[in-house]
Amino acid sequence: MVPGAYIPCVPPLAVGPVEVVPVVALLVLLVTAIRHPSGRVEAVVAVLAGAATLATGLLSGGDAEAVVRHLGPVIGFLMTILVVGEVCSRAGVFSYAGHLVARASRGRSVALMSGVFVLAAVVTAVLSLDATVVLLMPWSSVPQWP
Repeated sequence: MVPGAYIPCVPPLAVGPVEVVPVVALLVLLVTAIRHPSGRVEAVVAVLAGAATLATGLLSGGDAEAVVRHLGPVIGFLMTILVVGEVCSRAGVFSYAGHLVARASRGRSVALMSGVFVLAAVVTAVLSLDATVVLLMPWSSVPQWP
């Protein structure tokens, strides 16, 4: 150590019960999302977690409003994409596209992977990367292609 050198001092992080509430709320939300119960349960857990976090006073009402204003358009877009995805799913658009890709691959794994890649690129170009993730994710739960 050089004599007289400035060493920045970071104060210790004060962690009390108030600071633990948002962390616990986040963990509860993550567990709920992973378990994926009915939509009502997810909504109730989200509202309660948000209310508990706001009740700590760590985030003022004005700060919360600013965050909502900043993230509102993104959340609105994701909600819209979920609706589009559900409509496409019920209409069979993605199942049909998956069957076309599977049939075109003729049992060849490289061709199947290439087809899924191209399909994902098209969805990304037409909608967005977020849409690709949201809309193509259900394919991971399909046990096998017919």
